[in-house]
Amino acid sequence: MKKRSVLLLAAAIGLMLTACGGSKETASHESDSTVKNAAQEESPKAAETKETEAATETEDLPASQEYVSSDGSYKVILIEGVTQTDMPLSDGFIMMGLDGGSERTGFSAIAIRCNKSSVPKNLGNIENLEDFADYITDLALDGSGVTVSWEDTDAPSTEGTQLCLAKEGVARSGISRGQAYGYYVETENDYYSVVIVGNDDDVDEARQVLALEFSDTASAQGQEGTIGFFNGMTAVLDSINGTNTLELSKMMEDAGEDEKELKDTLSSQMQQSLSSSWGIESATDLIETADMLINEGHNQDALDFLGEYGGMDESDRDAFDAKLKEQNLDDETYISLLAAYDAWTAYGDSAIAAWDLSRVGTIMGMGYGAGYCTYEEAMDKILEAAVKSQELFDSWEDFNKSYLYGYSYWSGESLDDSESSAAERAELVNDLETQANGPFAVKWDTELKKEW
Repeated sequence: MKKRSVLLLAAAIGLMLTACGGSKETASHESDSTVKNAAQEESPKAAETKETEAATETEDLPASQEYVSSDGSYKVILIEGVTQTDMPLSDGFIMMGLDGGSERTGFSAIAIRCNKSSVPKNLGNIENLEDFADYITDLALDGSGVTVSWEDTDAPSTEGTQLCLAKEGVARSGISRGQAYGYYVETENDYYSVVIVGNDDDVDEARQVLALEFSDTASAQGQEGTIGFFNGMTAVLDSINGTNTLELSKMMEDAGEDEKELKDTLSSQMQQSLSSSWGIESATDLIETADMLINEGHNQDALDFLGEYGGMDESDRDAFDAKLKEQNLDDETYISLLAAYDAWTAYGDSAIAAWDLSRVGTIMGMGYGAGYCTYEEAMDKILEAAVKSQELFDSWEDFNKSYLYGYSYWSGESLDDSESSAAERAELVNDLETQANGPFAVKWDTELKKEW
């Protein structure tokens, strides 16, 4: 089954929360001493029979194999011989596809780890595991034509989890029919899911051996080195979009002809997005826009705009604020000017440069996906932006503050308004900054060099 089927079929999710099952114990009202005596009185022959039965049960299990996520943060134990395809969509959102190939025709599974602070396209709306299940269901099945008749089923317990749920059902798409099983767990910091589809026998075997294991010491994807630094620069928008456009495009390119349909769809979408959002419709447009962001961007616009209103002549923020209020400006203009002033007083002529530089990686990743540049050309241009970032700022904290000032300037929304998208973005930045293995764990003074 192609990975496109994995995304549309195997990522089907149940909606109802089911409590995790604890370790199995025999219910009894007998005292501890009574239980102990009963065990002592068991005959040697009976004990030997039980050991033999347990060994036989283990031997009857299907052959299993460990499949480790690309960042090493978790592993899935599943049936042996499944082909793994890594899909590191963004820091904190790590997915892998598991395909049965010719040996298990039609069998596929998808596993996801999602940091609670990095749930894409749904900032602040995922409150619990059930919400996450709803979100993934909508993401995977919207417009796919796939329907699943889900029923609650007992969820096996996994060590280190707070909650878990499990669902089973029949998946139908046209005349095709198969079995579906979903297992979802919540830990202190993350949500995990494993969803399986296939014929009845394959899914039954997979369920017998399915298990999840987590690693407390794993590093985030690409956390070290130059590429790790690149990921930090685009981390906020990656979390909002649910993917790193460059990594996603590279993954599709590496998949070759096996994913030609999905790759063509991705290319078309990125061309459309570049055209509608940036006016980019060619390789020349792409490079010119990237150079504009590196050299001038909105930063120069903000400085010029601030100068027009005398902001650079005013050293007191309250006095400048009062001066703006006297002019009866519309809200967006007022907010944008204050954001530009705050950025300028904090970082001088670099003001909101991080807002521009952070987006170079995004548009170059989309440009690569759209076919406007090669992977090397995209990486080389992002390297220029990264070097410029280190020249202008002293830390991720400064870079992120400049970024947020830039967003506030561009959107005309105040960072102090808790209901604004600017405040939501500031909260996201804070969440990402506090992640021990998050995108900003890479050292700011990382030596930047070509690693591709």
